[in-house]
Amino acid sequence: MMQNLLDIHLTPDLFGVREHCLEKLRPSQMERLDLLIQKYPTLLSGAFFLRSTSRNGTDFSFPDGKIADREVVAWSRISDGHEILCAMNLAQENYAIVYVTVDDAIHPVDGTMKCLYASDLSPTELNIEVRNGKSIRLTIPPHALVIYC
Repeated sequence: MMQNLLDIHLTPDLFGVREHCLEKLRPSQMERLDLLIQKYPTLLSGAFFLRSTSRNGTDFSFPDGKIADREVVAWSRISDGHEILCAMNLAQENYAIVYVTVDDAIHPVDGTMKCLYASDLSPTELNIEVRNGKSIRLTIPPHALVIYC
């Protein structure tokens, strides 16, 4: 089931997500992810939106397919007025600290997003900030996947 999380919109392995992150997940992490997908079907069936990211919180851009220029790939699945944000750090050794755009209409100013899944240590809750509409600031370990709602 885990591969379905990406297969719907990121086939072939656009941006190297499978190669640089998903294939490195341990079996227990994959089981947790599978359970999450069963609990939140929006992860597979919600409307798909690739999300822009920024290292400085001001200059946002979308991935262009060049792994060398992109350390984080982020996307949202939205259904029934709820957003689930997924982000992967493709870097081999470095933590990624990036702002990721979220849906401006869904999230109130001073709202929060809670961590549903992290393949490595990650904050349990993040504040919504007014940047590029609205965004959250993620700290993602190397080769890690995080999912927030």
